[in-house]
Amino acid sequence: MNPDMYKKLEDTIKSRKDIFLLTITDHLDSKLIGSKALLHTDGKLYTNYHLPANLKQRLIENCDKFIRKKHSGSVRFFSNDASVECFAEYFPAPLHLIVAGAGHVCEPMAEMGKMLGFYVTVIDDRPEFANRIRFPEADEVVCESYINYFKNIDITDKTYILLLTRGHKFDVLSLTELLNRNEQPAYIGMIGSRRRISGVFEEIRQEYPNESFDHLYTPVGLDIGAETPAEIAVSVMAEILKVKNQKSGSSLSEKIKKYAKKGFHEGGGTWNKCTS
Repeated sequence: MNPDMYKKLEDTIKSRKDIFLLTITDHLDSKLIGSKALLHTDGKLYTNYHLPANLKQRLIENCDKFIRKKHSGSVRFFSNDASVECFAEYFPAPLHLIVAGAGHVCEPMAEMGKMLGFYVTVIDDRPEFANRIRFPEADEVVCESYINYFKNIDITDKTYILLLTRGHKFDVLSLTELLNRNEQPAYIGMIGSRRRISGVFEEIRQEYPNESFDHLYTPVGLDIGAETPAEIAVSVMAEILKVKNQKSGSSLSEKIKKYAKKGFHEGGGTWNKCTS
């Protein structure tokens, strides 16, 4: 792949969009074998290889199924009576973690989000908090009002939002903007005491009496007794992974404790009585 195409691939992933790298692996014209193209999810094809116009159209038509199913794969088809084989490599958009509120809990949250492969955005309306010195590892550090940010940011089912703002009113403003959107993120987590959370719900319920809040998690995180900012970050990211992977979040040992107490051990895929 030439540098220009690699740059376009990299830029698309950074902009949090899915893309496919197409490679012609078999063709009657040997000069075309190894040719590459980038296929966007809107059906647009980019290539700086000299591919025939009909072949470009046939690539778009036959690789559409990979866009719909969101996975890599090979396909064989005919173009101008020549058999063509193409491999489509899927590059999914990274999961987007948005941390609203650049306080002391945000720092380990941003670090852990990057460690787990998320595209991390930190947003705060205070320049002394939202800056690169405090968040060198974040992909984006945005200094603007929460209202403007959540009104305009792209939201998909790969978006995970944490509300760690400094006050009740900012939680209400942020949630209101998010609920006004037609798009729904995969997760919204909100930190706070029971009193603060109750106050937020009391205000939100007045405007959205029928809202289920199924994707809102508050108090945020799993119950592991977290107290320090780093421990809170572990608790919250564990909950986000639980939601992303659709798992219970319970301890893996719970399923086997009853067997362990009886002296059972695991072997050969079944539980056998320990004889030694």
